[in-house]
Amino acid sequence: MPHVTVEDDTEVFVRDLGTGDPIVFLHGWPLNHRMFEYQYHRLLDEGFRCVGIDLRGYGKSDKPYGNYSYDRFADDVRAVLDELDLEGVTLAGFSMGGGVATRYMSRHDEARVDELALLAAASPVITEKPDFPEGLDEAVVNPLIEGARTDRAKMNADFGEMLFHTDQSDEMMDWIWSLGMEASGQATVASARTWRDADLRSDMDDITVPTKVYHGSHDEVTPIEITGEVLADGIETAELIRFENSGHGLVADETERLNEELVSFAG
Repeated sequence: MPHVTVEDDTEVFVRDLGTGDPIVFLHGWPLNHRMFEYQYHRLLDEGFRCVGIDLRGYGKSDKPYGNYSYDRFADDVRAVLDELDLEGVTLAGFSMGGGVATRYMSRHDEARVDELALLAAASPVITEKPDFPEGLDEAVVNPLIEGARTDRAKMNADFGEMLFHTDQSDEMMDWIWSLGMEASGQATVASARTWRDADLRSDMDDITVPTKVYHGSHDEVTPIEITGEVLADGIETAELIRFENSGHGLVADETERLNEELVSFAG
């Protein structure tokens, strides 16, 4: 089934491939499930079932005007897992998808999930808070939001340049740009405000399943010191795996190593 109807009659697109143990992928901002193409190839070959969800507002999902909170995204994920009747899931969230996964685990009591993989997660806190001065200044994030409101095509191109530590082909960069342009403008702005403002530190206490935190040492978008290291310290069951040759986009910077890690963790 390519779409699942969730609350408010929004149609969420789901790519469901393979028949083995399920790995459910939650994409980053402002992309969609296709960003995991080079994970799907390897994992399907290894006998896994790969389920890629386009979050509402992105890819081939409906793009309603309105709520793009982590609660809303987490509830949509729950509806998909229930509709597909998945059990023993490895939930893999990248960047904003990592924030969605963090909230899902707390809000839905880890339902149907046996392992959690957080990939360059935008979690638990990105920007400064009174008790978290280490966070990024909002002035670093706000130009992305303003760019999405005024020239989203250029913003997506500029954001793409921030993703990788290793050289990527021009064609790869064009493809990444095209994925971002499939999103709705309103969803791009609203969900950026979500990950900018979120504080998921209390959610970490509710995560009890085995958790791997995969994070690039050169990440300029979600610096490892304020995300990966905090997650590893705050989730009792978590282990931090550093990718020394990766920026934010470890899915392409160190594709084979990430794939090996996922095969081992989910197997």
